[in-house]
Amino acid sequence: MSKILFFYVLRSFAVPALICLFGLCALTLLFMSFDLIGACFDAESVVTWRVAVDFLWGTLSMYLEWLLPAVFLLATLYTMWQFCRHSELIAMRAGGIGMGTIVAPIVLTALVAAGLSFVNTEFVKPVAATRALQIKDSDFRQTGREPMSAGFAAPGNSHVWSIGQLDLTNIERLGDVSVTFRRPDGSTQVRYEAPEARWIDGEWWLQGGVECRYYDELDRPEPERNQRYANLPLPRATETPRQILAQNFDATLASFADRKANRKTREQSGMSTDQKNADSYATYNHFAAPFAIVLVTLFAIPAGIASGRQSVFRGILLAIGLFIAYYAVTFFSMFLSNNDIIKPALAVALPCFVFAVVSVVLFRRLP
Repeated sequence: MSKILFFYVLRSFAVPALICLFGLCALTLLFMSFDLIGACFDAESVVTWRVAVDFLWGTLSMYLEWLLPAVFLLATLYTMWQFCRHSELIAMRAGGIGMGTIVAPIVLTALVAAGLSFVNTEFVKPVAATRALQIKDSDFRQTGREPMSAGFAAPGNSHVWSIGQLDLTNIERLGDVSVTFRRPDGSTQVRYEAPEARWIDGEWWLQGGVECRYYDELDRPEPERNQRYANLPLPRATETPRQILAQNFDATLASFADRKANRKTREQSGMSTDQKNADSYATYNHFAAPFAIVLVTLFAIPAGIASGRQSVFRGILLAIGLFIAYYAVTFFSMFLSNNDIIKPALAVALPCFVFAVVSVVLFRRLP
């Protein structure tokens, strides 16, 4: 009986959830596709089906973590209202079925969606969204799959990288590189130039013919000391590919691993308290943001039940009000954290805790 009930509730919820998901995604893509449509009439653009898919998918990946909470809010409200409208909820409760058993399929679906949202922000969005932004910034004159130029400044400016080709899909291989090591006084000591650099067993190797150019304390070239090697390790360059990537990514798109790598480099170079707080908040919120899907679902369930035949708008307004209030408290907590009024971890946890308590209170008030 419970298995039949589980799949019945799951199907009743899945249909409106998919409709809301496709509808909100379609509206988002429609709004963002005006640039794409305009580029189709530009003779200099390189719009192909692959460029169009990369642009739309990358754009969608940026907004998905905001769309999913709205999807679960609307779908949960509709499902619970339908159960009340057709007296199905009353029949289930009269049959001795607990509220937890009834809503378990909805909550489990929310948990799965939260996991998928985290996978998107950690593994999909960093590359897909960056590619979409490259396409848009080039006015659709690039495909977004070309290797990008990049740079890296080590802590203390002890050495810098100039990278002609960085492929987002293979960050352990860099093309057309130049690495300049400096003395403590800032003067150039040696510059290495090579067609490519590879990250092998935790160490950078310059390959394909390495030119070593030496300079004196006055930054004057010393051609008599110049050397050439087929391959050359760089043990002094201890930065990882992730750390190099982190300095060239949009911070709002970075994965947790990229944020961690970038934080390590920035701390060695020196960070103010405000910078540390903002960075810590963004890092903690990277994990808390998917939880919003579950939290929205939890307070939408009792709000949807309250919206029976006689009080449809009351439940809807309650749920939408809580939805807006959650993000208002989130932004207020971020403001307090960035201004060093409360700790970043507390700022991230505060809205989650407050609205988890609100959800419990709403559930306890159910008849």
